Amino acid sequence: MSEQTQETRRRDRRVELIAAIMLSIATVVTAWSAYQATLWGAAQAEDYTSASATRTESVRASTEANRQILIDVATFLNWLDAEQSGDHALADDIHVRMRKEFLPAFDAWHATAPAGSIPDGTPFELPEYRLAAEERAKRLEAKAAALFEDGNKSNEVGDDFVLAAVLFASVLFFSGLAGTFDSLRAQLFLLIRGGVMLVVGTVIVVTLPQNVGF
Repeated sequence: MSEQTQETRRRDRRVELIAAIMLSIATVVTAWSAYQATLWGAAQAEDYTSASATRTESVRASTEANRQILIDVATFLNWLDAEQSGDHALADDIHVRMRKEFLPAFDAWHATAPAGSIPDGTPFELPEYRLAAEERAKRLEAKAAALFEDGNKSNEVGDDFVLAAVLFASVLFFSGLAGTFDSLRAQLFLLIRGGVMLVVGTVIVVTLPQNVGF
């Protein structure tokens, strides 16, 4: 009976040692996972906020481009009316007052027909008609889309770290519970379950991008 008791005690000490090691590892990696989840959550919020602000700037630039298009269209129609009515002095005066961004397209369009005649089509169909505000709006929209996608990726990484933290919490549960049983089979079952979750959680954490917070 004495030898059996000593063997049982040695077995219990081994179980307790294994459980303590698993608890230590799980505790450290759980804290790291929670820290990473917090950082990636902050990164997600920052990306979404930046995406929203950038998209707002894109809308403003697009509104400015639309306003400039309306001005160019109105100026062109006034020139066309003056030219068709034979008031060339007025047409020349309107031509001088055209916006600088509109002039290259207008001059290129006007040069496609003999002097004194009106070309077919409009200047707005030519590649020379380019608006800086419109191009800026497109760049900002692309940047906003990229920031939003970065936010989605940060959200996914944060969720994965939360999943890892849940797995490590299960490791803590099974490892702590193993020492309360006298049955070796029950102890091994709980330790194996905890070990599997420890390995799976560790693999998840190791394969995820790490944010050191600097």
